[in-house]
Amino acid sequence: MQVGDLVEVVQSERDTLKTPFVGQVGVIVKEGTPPWTDEEKEVWYNVFTRERILLFRGDYLEEIK
Repeated sequence: MQVGDLVEVVQSERDTLKTPFVGQVGVIVKEGTPPWTDEEKEVWYNVFTRERILLFRGDYLEEIK
């Protein structure tokens, strides 16, 4: 995924953390790893939804084609 892609928020298969944003659609506006994560291999994205910009780990997003 890259900046400008249309994505849908989904439930991560590797995490039990439930996000209230499942099903929302947005556009990726920035890619980057936040300073508090230990995993440099994880990719995080700022996603502009209809209300605001939210930060999601890549496995919570699915590209819409």
